[in-house]
Amino acid sequence: MVKLLISIKNPSELESAVRGGADIIDVKDPSRGSLGLPDYSILREVLGIIRRSGISGVEVSFAGGDVREFKPDLEYIAYTAGSLNVNYFKVGFALKSVDEARMIGLRISDILSSFNTKLVLVGYADFKRIEFIEPLEVIDIARGVEGDVVMIDTYAKDGKTTFDFLTRNYLEDFTEKARENGLMSALAGGLKKYHVHEAIRLGFNIVGFRGAVCTGGRDGVVSEELIREIKREIKEVISSTTKPYLHY
Repeated sequence: MVKLLISIKNPSELESAVRGGADIIDVKDPSRGSLGLPDYSILREVLGIIRRSGISGVEVSFAGGDVREFKPDLEYIAYTAGSLNVNYFKVGFALKSVDEARMIGLRISDILSSFNTKLVLVGYADFKRIEFIEPLEVIDIARGVEGDVVMIDTYAKDGKTTFDFLTRNYLEDFTEKARENGLMSALAGGLKKYHVHEAIRLGFNIVGFRGAVCTGGRDGVVSEELIREIKREIKEVISSTTKPYLHY
């Protein structure tokens, strides 16, 4: 089953995301970047509501930021993710050096190895215009540091989507290489409802949305009904598709 990831910026959006059918609640601060690090109080409150309310069947993802260089506080952030029993901890490689990205991945992976939190390493679809390492290189890094999920997102949030920067062949190579290396693959980056079919056909295990499920755009408010529409689309596409990779 393909999982639907919905990014929320505060606890007030949680109910709409859950009722709309999100499989993964991704907590981040959109004002701080593509993978904007949220305030600790926001993350803690979201987790508290989920646990106090007995919400089951929903996983939680925590955005650790667009990492431009290694800083010691990143290890503390990763430890926080693990100690809070978050399901996924996401880190974006907003840098040029593969060696530095690998070092960062190793430091975080070492922290998370004591917990059940999965490590998600993110490459940016618009890597050429911002001169960052490319998504396919992120797969090699993830394999070497025992990561769990590799993701493609867009760094700049200017209305362009992942599909504006990467070809279908590139994206299919990404999912195939991830699968060959025992990694799950996730796709985000300005996606619209009509991208669901293509994302699933290409073999992604997780599809992520924010702007397309908000009234007022990425900085607006999550809409339960818009999420329901995406969820229905996912179910319809899967029901009409028999490719084995949909059951990772």
